[in-house]
Amino acid sequence: MTTTKAVIMVGGGSRGTRFRPLSLDRAKILFPIAGKPLLGHTVDAILEIESIKEIILIGFYEPSVFTEFISQFTARMKYTKRDCTMRYLKEFKALGTAGGLYYFRNEIMSGSPESFFVIHGDIVCSFPLLKMIDFYDEKTRENGSKKLDAVLMGVQVQNYDVFLALNDRDQSSFGTIISDPKSRRVVHYVEKPETKMSETINGGVYMFNDMLFKRLSRAKITKITAASTNPEYIDEDVISMEEDILENLPEFGNTFVYPYTGIFAALKTPSDALYANQLYLNELQKKQKTLKSELPSHLSAIPLGHKRSSTIDRVTLEKPSATIIPPVFIHPSCTIDKDAGTKIGPYVSIGPGCKVEAGTRISNSIILHKCHIGGNSLIRNSIISYGCKAGKWTRIEGTGVTIKKTAKKHAGPQKPVELGDCQIIGIKDSGNISILGSGTNVDDDAYILNSFILPNKNIRHDIKYEIIM
Repeated sequence: MTTTKAVIMVGGGSRGTRFRPLSLDRAKILFPIAGKPLLGHTVDAILEIESIKEIILIGFYEPSVFTEFISQFTARMKYTKRDCTMRYLKEFKALGTAGGLYYFRNEIMSGSPESFFVIHGDIVCSFPLLKMIDFYDEKTRENGSKKLDAVLMGVQVQNYDVFLALNDRDQSSFGTIISDPKSRRVVHYVEKPETKMSETINGGVYMFNDMLFKRLSRAKITKITAASTNPEYIDEDVISMEEDILENLPEFGNTFVYPYTGIFAALKTPSDALYANQLYLNELQKKQKTLKSELPSHLSAIPLGHKRSSTIDRVTLEKPSATIIPPVFIHPSCTIDKDAGTKIGPYVSIGPGCKVEAGTRISNSIILHKCHIGGNSLIRNSIISYGCKAGKWTRIEGTGVTIKKTAKKHAGPQKPVELGDCQIIGIKDSGNISILGSGTNVDDDAYILNSFILPNKNIRHDIKYEIIM
């Protein structure tokens, strides 16, 4: 079955409040992580599938938010002669995680795609889309060519407690998928369960066909009926993918879960951005090593019937050196004084037009474009937004949190085996990182610890555990 479309649910301007103060400067979906906007990572994964001819963004942002991104995408497709278009469809109000799919059903089904992807835009993962297509085709054949309702990407959680800590969530923040271990047929789906039911959670990546719109129509009728008796509490236009669609799909017996074991996170808070930066930099480092070692025959590793696209916006990481502790991304337009005392990394991304003076040490941080970091400064576990200036000998840091990882199995009668420390940025809220809002200036010798500073502030003294409005 040919997959020709992908829909990305990008959220809206009324959301993303947990991502402040970063979302005051730019939409969360476009926040730069590991050298490109969050949305760019998703789009590049989609472009790996050459059969996809259209990418649709659906959300409640003003269209101008995506004008530059779509323009750059269109120019790249023209330059590489790739036949793929992108457009943004704005909801008339926030319609929930599936209301926009119903509202724009005609646009999505234009051209009669046999199947299509639906992807939540705030997901961080390695997007096994090619493998999901093969899995979808396999289950369709096993189903006697009868149409499936859906294939869900189910994240296989190896250590549930550590996963929750890494993702700064409690167990009720994820949908849980229960499936037959042999057939992978979904037998039960529960959104945000109060207790642990399965170690397979909903990853927010789905494959659908036109059967989705039959289910959406049924959900819409149910909402209209419910709203007629409870208009103050139920909005008939708002449809939840998880509660109104996925929880009801198992009863039809044609929904399957693709088991995914790669990196995964959901970007909700600023601390999630630092964790996402770590994940993507690690993935880019692995890919960079693989590309260097691969022979031309590497294409044989790609599933049969699919081709990889050559239009991906590749990010090149810095090589290890006396200054660089990988993985690190530094935009080519940056000026870095590689004095003997300068150390950058690991897990650092520095955007265009930045200047870093000699003797500065930066680790586990994101620095956005046109920032100036004075000499002999320290930046750790922090996000520095656009156009900030930090004076000499400044110290901007978050403390982070360290927990113990333990093996799942006990070593005989002894206690669980220690796997070593695991630093977690953002565990249980965002109070252990520092953020400078755009246009902030920090004087020489200032010390900022675990604090959020809103845009366009002048910091002339030490700040610890504060929010500067």
